[in-house]
Amino acid sequence: MWHFCIVSTATVEPSGETSTAPPRGNVAVLVVVALLVVAPIVALDLSPWSANGSLWYLGMLPALMGLFTSRRLALGAAALTPAIVGVSLLLRDMPAVVGAGYMMVLGAVTGLVAVRGWHVMFAFAAPLAALALIGDLHVAMPSGRVDADSSPAAMLVTLAVLLLGGVWTACLGPFALRRMHVTAPEPVSARAAGFFAVSLGGMVAVGSFIALTWLPPTSWWMILTFYVVVQPHFAEMVTRVGHRVVGTLVGSTLAAVVVYYFRHLPGLIGALAAALTLLAAWANLRLPYWVFVTFLTPAVVLQTSGGTRDLAKAIADRAGYTLIGAAAALILMTCGHQYLVWHAARAARDRTGP
Repeated sequence: MWHFCIVSTATVEPSGETSTAPPRGNVAVLVVVALLVVAPIVALDLSPWSANGSLWYLGMLPALMGLFTSRRLALGAAALTPAIVGVSLLLRDMPAVVGAGYMMVLGAVTGLVAVRGWHVMFAFAAPLAALALIGDLHVAMPSGRVDADSSPAAMLVTLAVLLLGGVWTACLGPFALRRMHVTAPEPVSARAAGFFAVSLGGMVAVGSFIALTWLPPTSWWMILTFYVVVQPHFAEMVTRVGHRVVGTLVGSTLAAVVVYYFRHLPGLIGALAAALTLLAAWANLRLPYWVFVTFLTPAVVLQTSGGTRDLAKAIADRAGYTLIGAAAALILMTCGHQYLVWHAARAARDRTGP
């Protein structure tokens, strides 16, 4: 779904060349910590409580992104995620305009906090509010797998698992990150953040209203795409759109292959999703963004589809709504960019004369 930047520690080889490979001891620690981070997901996926493995996974992602700024932001993300998801669950039965307004606020906040470099973390948390509001979020209860908003108890368990997943990641993650030089997301100017907030908030509001009024629950993937591809700077957004489309199509194909061969082994599918998440993290460190999306797409689809019988449809919906969202974002942002260019040129002519 998203991207961060790691600069590895350089060491000098006897030949005089510089190597960017981390020391072997650090690699061992990174592997152990990574396994500990995903261990609860695998354990839950292999148990009768597999729906809670998906929730733990979703709670983990915003905290992980927060860690690239600070542990404090990661802990804030761990608390923020269940809070905004809880509001979404309460708004599910409200008129569509109310839910759209709520998503507009989250989109605008994501843009405004870019002045602090927090927009990457928010771009992971806010789509989960869209999943809870528009999509089908489930939780494992003693009675079985139920909708997250089916009862107060189900809501509380949903929020608790999301919180635990975030706190677990925020507490363990620093043991890995302290062994690497991490570059936090760069803050942007107030002017760019303002345009980012208006653009993302407007697109998310309109898209959410359309999804809540006319589209099926799987249309929440379109809202997620808005959060992923819309960036503070236009050139960055154009590049992100292309990488997103390629990575989603390749990743969806990979997910389809997994479902075809392992559709009768839901526990193994959960383990593969966790492994793909680790591969996505590794790809995000060293490879282009589309490779990261290629690995993360099947991981997220396999963890949020709700069961093997839904996976084929989830894969197709993911690809379809990603293409729709990417195309809509590119068209709208291009129009806005051209308007700003025209307005700036006109202002310059007014200042200097014919």
